[in-house]
Amino acid sequence: MRQGSPTKYLYIVGRGHSGSTIFSMLMNESSSVASEGEIVIGFRPGYEGKRCANGEIFSASPFWNKVASAFERQAVGSLADGVRFLSQRAYCLRAPGQLFAASGSRDVLEEKRLIEALYDSIAEASERPTVLDSSKELSTAIFLLRHVPEAKLIHFVRSPFGVADSYVKRIKAAKTFHVFRIGFRVERHYFVPILISALLWSVESLACELLRLVHPKRVVTIHYEDLCAQPIALLERLETFTGLSLAGAKAAAAERRVMQPGHALSGNRLMRGEEIAFSPKRGLTRHLTRFDKAIVALCTFPMAIAYGYFGRRALKPAVVMRQLPQ
Repeated sequence: MRQGSPTKYLYIVGRGHSGSTIFSMLMNESSSVASEGEIVIGFRPGYEGKRCANGEIFSASPFWNKVASAFERQAVGSLADGVRFLSQRAYCLRAPGQLFAASGSRDVLEEKRLIEALYDSIAEASERPTVLDSSKELSTAIFLLRHVPEAKLIHFVRSPFGVADSYVKRIKAAKTFHVFRIGFRVERHYFVPILISALLWSVESLACELLRLVHPKRVVTIHYEDLCAQPIALLERLETFTGLSLAGAKAAAAERRVMQPGHALSGNRLMRGEEIAFSPKRGLTRHLTRFDKAIVALCTFPMAIAYGYFGRRALKPAVVMRQLPQ
């Protein structure tokens, strides 16, 4: 955080398909939190012509134009150049380098300057004092812990069976899967993507728990299933961790309030044209065979047991969409 900046930074880390979209939308219902989806990695090539979650074209969005103006004033450089640099630094395979990079190195100082300017600019444009980034990249999480002392991390975890099930559902629809920013074509056999998804779930869960051990006051682990089962209790826990009032989020969860999409550039279909409410229900995986589930269990059982996914969290709740009444 830059000296004199009142902005607080929250960063979600964990696997994709974990329910972080509904969580970030719920957090955005709080008047003190600007939650604009996957911020750092949302600026993929061609973002200028993409639609935001609320339907606006990025280049014509009043909100992002305000962000760009504030960023150029604070960083003394263009938003396009800044987000390109940050996106490159967020690549997951850079995580080991981020762990050992010298605090005074040129790249570290530049990344610190740019990421603070970006978050501060979003806070200024939204008139909210806290920015929540749900990019989930471990490399950026490590960087923030090491070099941005005021940033706090939310490790968001979902059952590995639920993550793999959501992953397979997406693969069946798109006929492709992506890992390490590389796309692969897949038609029928899902063994490889399921295996990769399960192994990455274990590796990232272990890495995040190690980070929490080193920084217990700056990293918190929360579970998607607990958010569905006891949202108010979980949000109150986050209030204690962040020092923020999340009254708006608690009201949205309690009232099953329809939540409006924000200005996010990156996110799943929940953020694009769907008006949804926080409406949890319990359900089982639908896209995994018994063999698939055995592979997931074999690859994740140490951390899954530690998290209670073979016990009290075995039944996996889900959040369902509710259309806005006409």
